[in-house]
Amino acid sequence: MSTSDVRSIDSLVAFHSGLVKLANNWEKVIQELRMTIHRAEQYFSQTQPAYWRHQIQLAERELTEAKDSLSQKQASTRPSDRPAATEAKKRVRLAERRLRLCQDKQRQAKAIAIEISQHCDKLLGPLADVGEQCEVSLPQAAVQLLTLIGQLKAYAEISEQSPDAPISSDKPTSSDKPTSSDKPTSSDKSN
Repeated sequence: MSTSDVRSIDSLVAFHSGLVKLANNWEKVIQELRMTIHRAEQYFSQTQPAYWRHQIQLAERELTEAKDSLSQKQASTRPSDRPAATEAKKRVRLAERRLRLCQDKQRQAKAIAIEISQHCDKLLGPLADVGEQCEVSLPQAAVQLLTLIGQLKAYAEISEQSPDAPISSDKPTSSDKPTSSDKPTSSDKSN
């Protein structure tokens, strides 16, 4: 059996209280981290791809409108009757460039979503271990400490009541009181 050098039961009680608070605080922080990781994963795996899908739809619509406008300008039967289509051609080129950009961004968003998902999974593993520590191990340790504190208190009460037990306080005991043989005699006074 191991021995310990406990000097203050009150400090153990304070330690127990701190242990319980630590477990509760860690649990809250871990929940916040889990929510943040979930939001980040959701943003990169759902929000961003949906945004770029929508942008591609808009770019395709814009390209279709630009091509329709260009074809209308070029639809005259005689080339001399055709209006200048430089603006319409420029608009088609810009719409095509925007569509390519949106498609590139969508591909990038998919690749980033996969990478972010892997990183989030890597974070959630150790976070689950820490969560288990604060949800299971720390409360168990607090319960064991509380049991030991109760045993120490009972031992301290027994020690105070028992005259044979070693006394660690500075209170004088009956053996510390001066006896009649310890009183100075008249011969001691003269010396």
